[in-house]
Amino acid sequence: MQKGSYKSGMKLINIIALLLVFYGLHGYANDQTSITSIDSLSYAQFTAGDWDGLIETAELAKRNNIDFKWLQQRVGYAYFIKKQFYKSMLHYEKALDYDPADEISRLYLYYNGQNTGRTAFARFHASRLSESNLKEIGEKRLRITDAIDLEYSFKMPDNPDIHQAYYMRLGLNSQIGYKLSLYQSFSTFNQNTDTTQTRQNEYFVLLGWNPTAKTNISIGYHSVGSKVIYGSDSFYYPGNIFYGKITQQLNRFDLALSGASFDNDWLGSKQLGIHLGINSAGRNNINLTTSYYRIIETGLNYSTGQNYSYGRNVIKQTAGIMLFNRLWTEAYVNLGNLNQFIDNNGLYFYNSPDPTIFRSGISGFWYIIKPLTIYLNYNYDTKELLTTDMTYNQHSITGGLIWKI
Repeated sequence: MQKGSYKSGMKLINIIALLLVFYGLHGYANDQTSITSIDSLSYAQFTAGDWDGLIETAELAKRNNIDFKWLQQRVGYAYFIKKQFYKSMLHYEKALDYDPADEISRLYLYYNGQNTGRTAFARFHASRLSESNLKEIGEKRLRITDAIDLEYSFKMPDNPDIHQAYYMRLGLNSQIGYKLSLYQSFSTFNQNTDTTQTRQNEYFVLLGWNPTAKTNISIGYHSVGSKVIYGSDSFYYPGNIFYGKITQQLNRFDLALSGASFDNDWLGSKQLGIHLGINSAGRNNINLTTSYYRIIETGLNYSTGQNYSYGRNVIKQTAGIMLFNRLWTEAYVNLGNLNQFIDNNGLYFYNSPDPTIFRSGISGFWYIIKPLTIYLNYNYDTKELLTTDMTYNQHSITGGLIWKI
């Protein structure tokens, strides 16, 4: 009887001891994930350059509902060093929520914007920096000659009746405020057939405004002067394009809605575009963008003398990746009839007599030195002859440079 009581008593003591040990360990674990301990550990990892350890500490803090400004800044810097700029951007934005006047958060949001090609986003945050920080990063409110770009394209159709063509363009970007930009472009296109000569001179201007860091509103105008020479006769077709677009960034997603209108004395078109982009958080900054366009064209049918109106769809898929530290590449596919198609924020207008019905291509942008970028592009087009249902192929090589002044 006493022996049984002794065993029962020992079991009770063991259970109590286990409970006390568990409680003690639980208390120890809670102590290890207090704000003070996370602050001390993350600071030590930050000063030691232990970026992976710092990111793990931030995850531990998140699981325990611990958050504060300096933690977000430290982990944001860790991702910045690892060249994961979208993740870095997210953490500095969270730090900014704690202290909107903090210039460290603003400064690294500026750097992240520059490293992801989001110049408008970067300059919005630059507008909140002190004069000393602005001087350090070399930003100014007004830059009339912010950047100059040059482009030359050589087009080679495989139809013997259609001659080779070329396209040349000169562009100037101006920063007319921290939240306002102005881009202008002059271009010319030339192509001959056995019986005609086609010349087209263009002027394009686009005004961009960022009311917030992640919202951009753009409006543009594009003048198109087409001239066709047939024998001793010349025909001039001046036209005008009006363009608008609103873009909103939501974390790693870009949502946009665009609209454009083209008119000359012979025909007109209306274009509506819906755009969805997603940006990878990895170090290669992978970007995928899908665009859907609806085009309504109106004009005069010369064979019947009747007015016509019809709609068509165009889909464009683009994928971009930072293959190497200074090399950005893009590949794209366009599906649909591109006649009267307005692309690249209103910069390019496709109104060839032989419309493109399929396009694919690849581009590479090489950041040689800080102010200079050169790029090379290859296009493959399937084009449809205007007077028949026959098709032919066209290959285009485009080269250019961008000089940041």
